[in-house]
Amino acid sequence: MANGRGAVGKPTCENCFFHCNLLCAVSEAGPCASYRPDHPEGLRPPRQLRFVFGQERRLQVAWAFPSANEQLALHA
Repeated sequence: MANGRGAVGKPTCENCFFHCNLLCAVSEAGPCASYRPDHPEGLRPPRQLRFVFGQERRLQVAWAFPSANEQLALHA
């Protein structure tokens, strides 16, 4: 079953967006925390998980305040 992800190689400085566009300020070799793959369409934000709402539950009140008439009957 396909999971929707494309073939992604190991992150390296050579295929990092910042390195390819001469924007990298890291002096250490190897991928860093700001690594983003270099794509022809430019810098893209990382994909986020899709938020799916669960099925709404029916509201059943476990306890409610007595009505005005019920309070009057209790304290009369």
